[in-house]
Amino acid sequence: MTRPRVLLVHGLWAGPSTWWRVGPLLEERGYEVERATLAGHGGRPLGSVRSVADLADDVAAHHAAGALVVGHSLGAVVGLELAARPAYAVGVLLEDPPGPGRTRRSREDAEQRTREDAAARSDPHAAVSELLHGHPTWTRRDARTVVEGRLRSDPELQRFSARHLSWDLPARVAGCPVPVGLVAAVGRYSALAEPDRSTLLATLEHVTEVESGHHVHLDAPSAWVAAVDAFGTAVGPGSPRR
Repeated sequence: MTRPRVLLVHGLWAGPSTWWRVGPLLEERGYEVERATLAGHGGRPLGSVRSVADLADDVAAHHAAGALVVGHSLGAVVGLELAARPAYAVGVLLEDPPGPGRTRRSREDAEQRTREDAAARSDPHAAVSELLHGHPTWTRRDARTVVEGRLRSDPELQRFSARHLSWDLPARVAGCPVPVGLVAAVGRYSALAEPDRSTLLATLEHVTEVESGHHVHLDAPSAWVAAVDAFGTAVGPGSPRR
């Protein structure tokens, strides 16, 4: 069976290393896997990026069209933006996308993020241990990828996320010209809140709910891979890489 090429798009303050386990598992199933690095992440400067559309433009400049786009959190919204470009994506799978469409962080959230980043920079080992305490199913490598994402993010992302990230998720999904699937975390740590959750669960054909936190691909990698494989099989092959 010919499978589509998969483009993995990480979330805010993360990086391509977050896919360290699930990427190879998809390759074992016959997928060609690419990992995007969003502007402002992975040691890349944010530069002139001021919107989700700018982030998507940057991804499209580095990765060929014709892929199944799988995005986590902010990466899911970037995936929907990529799919709005003619013939860019054969489908978009959203992993726990943020809702309810208003993602501007409060001052308290921003201050908490600043404290977490400062703690990670001053003592990365302690930050890894703290993550493992809060995520007992994670491996140390899982936690290290999260800390690495924080450490390699442009400090300007703090201001960018507060000022420029806001969207109507159901409207973006409804207007998407290619098939859309959803992998939603079940539990209080899911970013997909009401009323967006109920709207997407009721309208999307390809939905998988997983008992996990926001990082489904880290919390439940086998379930995540199965969901991607099922959606990829339903969507079918895309265009070959240029």
